[in-house]
Amino acid sequence: MIRKAVTSQNYMFEWNAPKPINGTPSITFKASSTVTSNMSHSRADISVTAIGNDRRTLTIASSDALQRDQALAFLKTNGDAWYSIKIVRIVGTTAVLAEPLPREIDLSTSASIEFAMWYYEAQSSDVTSTSGTFQYLISYTVDLGQNNLSKLDKGVIKVTPRPFDTGLNHDSLVDRFASLADMVPRRQADFLPQIESSLDELSLMLRERLHASDVTEDEIFNAESFQLCHAYCTASRIYEMNLQLDAAEAMKNRCMELMDIALKSVDLDLNGDGIIDDGEVDLEKSGGKSTDFRASWRTYTKTEYGASFSPTRSMRH
Repeated sequence: MIRKAVTSQNYMFEWNAPKPINGTPSITFKASSTVTSNMSHSRADISVTAIGNDRRTLTIASSDALQRDQALAFLKTNGDAWYSIKIVRIVGTTAVLAEPLPREIDLSTSASIEFAMWYYEAQSSDVTSTSGTFQYLISYTVDLGQNNLSKLDKGVIKVTPRPFDTGLNHDSLVDRFASLADMVPRRQADFLPQIESSLDELSLMLRERLHASDVTEDEIFNAESFQLCHAYCTASRIYEMNLQLDAAEAMKNRCMELMDIALKSVDLDLNGDGIIDDGEVDLEKSGGKSTDFRASWRTYTKTEYGASFSPTRSMRH
């Protein structure tokens, strides 16, 4: 999904490498000016000396506690190549994985954990100084073992004064749907991934609805009005991943109903000045109204020519 940054504010760009890499990746922003810089690694590699019988518990060199954005990593060994892993805990000399490794591995030779996350802080003086949608490119080298492969990851970042966000979080979600509290996957600490994915989905639906007004979801002033809709959309996603398909469908239908209700009274920044002006409040962007093409003609004003025309019974149109 498109990344979003706030205009004139620094933006922490985080990127997870898809495979172990050699060297340091670089990032280029093609914004108002072209900016290129090396990225920084989230943390140094950690050596691994043993693995428990559960194939989840690793003995490591003493290390700092795990930060949330450092969970994705690669376990690299000399005898068994490498594995994509997700770490849920690091305490002292112990690291615990979210799932067991698919098979036993040989640690008689060296092994290490390489963390996937790299970051770069985009500055308000260049990358985010001007609102707009800009391309970014990440150049990196994949470690294939005996050989290396140069790769390019690319995408777009939208710089906008108010990135669309309903304010929904894990606590407000489970406050509305208490039964979800016991459904958090083992790989996760909360439902933040589902909340973010549902926000992306909601943004796409709103963008389609607002297309005729030449605005996007980021021009909505009252984004919090869509929080309940967002909650139902997230609940639908959670029930779906637990194969409770009837509940998922019911939640999704309610999500669509609530989105239509919120769109009947939406505040939009139509002229892009960041100020709520007259004519930008309580706009109706769903449902029919008298000015629609297929609605009534009660607002139609006859032209001089039309006024001279008198329709009669049985006249063909």
